[in-house]
Amino acid sequence: MKNPYAEMSATKITVLWICKLIACGFLAWAGYLKLTHAQVEVDLFTELGMEPVGRLLIGGLEIGAVILLLIPQSAVYGALLGVGVMCGAIIAHATKIGFGGPFPLAILVLLCCVTVLYIRRNDAEFLRNLLDR
Repeated sequence: MKNPYAEMSATKITVLWICKLIACGFLAWAGYLKLTHAQVEVDLFTELGMEPVGRLLIGGLEIGAVILLLIPQSAVYGALLGVGVMCGAIIAHATKIGFGGPFPLAILVLLCCVTVLYIRRNDAEFLRNLLDR
């Protein structure tokens, strides 16, 4: 199995892991709250008209992104999943919820996931083709 860090500098590896850990921390916490029926999440998804299926599905996707991000060989796919989930969160904030509360954290997680995607772009052919044109 190929070592995904073999051709990276120590600085890139450090930035990669900092971004992965920040994204994982917030995604894991948000997923935990959604999957454990925290009242704040139930109220939020009721307001969005997505309770309970949407809350549980998004919570599962967040936990899935965390698992994929922590496995070096699948980190690019976890980051891609994280980007998708955070884009959905940002759209929900922009259209229904408002820009208070966890909105800045959604932006931070999105930036961390995009950074992981950029650093690991050579590990997924579709990203390499998309970004290196």
